Amino acid sequence: MAPLRHVSFARFLLANTVCTVGQFLQGLAVPFLINQMTDSNTWVGAAAFASLIPAVVSTPISGTLADRVDRKRILVAAYVLQGFITGGLLALHLADLLTPWRILGLLLASGAVAGFQWAPIQSLSAVLVPREVLPQAIRLLSISFTVGRSVGPAAAALMLAFAGPGLAFGGTVGCYLIGLLLLTTVHSHWEPGEASEPFFAQFRAGIAYVRATPSIRLALRLSFTMAFLGAAFAYTLTAGVADDLFRAGGGGLGALALMLGLGSVLGGVFISGPGGRIRRSRLEAAVALVFAFGMLIVTATPWLAVGFVGYFVMGMAHMLHGVTVNTALQLQLDEEYRGRVMSVWLVALLGGLPLGSFAGGVLGDLLGMRWVMLGYAVLLAGVVGSMARGDGLALLDDESPYD
Repeated sequence: MAPLRHVSFARFLLANTVCTVGQFLQGLAVPFLINQMTDSNTWVGAAAFASLIPAVVSTPISGTLADRVDRKRILVAAYVLQGFITGGLLALHLADLLTPWRILGLLLASGAVAGFQWAPIQSLSAVLVPREVLPQAIRLLSISFTVGRSVGPAAAALMLAFAGPGLAFGGTVGCYLIGLLLLTTVHSHWEPGEASEPFFAQFRAGIAYVRATPSIRLALRLSFTMAFLGAAFAYTLTAGVADDLFRAGGGGLGALALMLGLGSVLGGVFISGPGGRIRRSRLEAAVALVFAFGMLIVTATPWLAVGFVGYFVMGMAHMLHGVTVNTALQLQLDEEYRGRVMSVWLVALLGGLPLGSFAGGVLGDLLGMRWVMLGYAVLLAGVVGSMARGDGLALLDDESPYD
């Protein structure tokens, strides 16, 4: 808890938690609404693709900006724009003018803006706390995401079951407003000076730094694999899982997402205690197998209660994966390149998740969601297992910045 003694970090953490709650309100309401409108896993996957793939382009730009200008200002601007976009969803829904294609258009805009959120969020902690407590700050930031991932789906489950997606959209707008108010009180201890390099030269230098660092390349491969083969079913395709595997509506979708969040809470407790003393290479290898096991549990029966167990296991494993890879990256970065490297890491996530979601949605309509999820689980265990062979993940254990 040492980072919480730094008031600006504590306020930033609270702002991020509140906004994450809003993001998960919208994140469950949109696929639920799309599924209701179309009864198609392909459309659900397309919505996930539209909401994330633009960030593959915008995130590297924001990462370079985060090394040139105040990261808090970038984040404030992104939250303002996201609030307006969600307000558009709400207005069209209330006017009964929302169609699948209009949803996709707004999601494309939201995805482009999201790229200007995630890189500043991941790199802001480093300028709000001293380096000696940065690992704890990274864990707390991951836990704040987990809290949002637990509270958001719980609220969404109630809203979708009893009031519909309109209330969830309104709640998202409210969360962004509260987060913005909190964020304006955050004071950064570091202000970047005038950049001596042109923007694109600085961008290329960041890419060269990533390519020259084996540990970063390893983290990117791990993150893409987990996003494509695992997180696609943990997040964006949950609506299809709830409908096709368990015949559950909005309440079932929210409950599965809630169990994912509760599993993440347990993972956060573990990584903050005894898990923090385990070698990251060893932990990451185990985490992939645990995540795949959770997916197998979900596919085992048509009983929703069994699905709860599987999503709980998946949430715990995904939390451990995220903290492990994020910590390994942050501890090895030269501060000069932090924003750009974190943005490239996020591109790996943002590339894997929409691609895995779209492919999973199309295959789910062709083969059945249960069989596709089973295949993804086997592939996840096999790919990460081959990467871990012969202590192949040992680079995650380094803690000295790359020179």
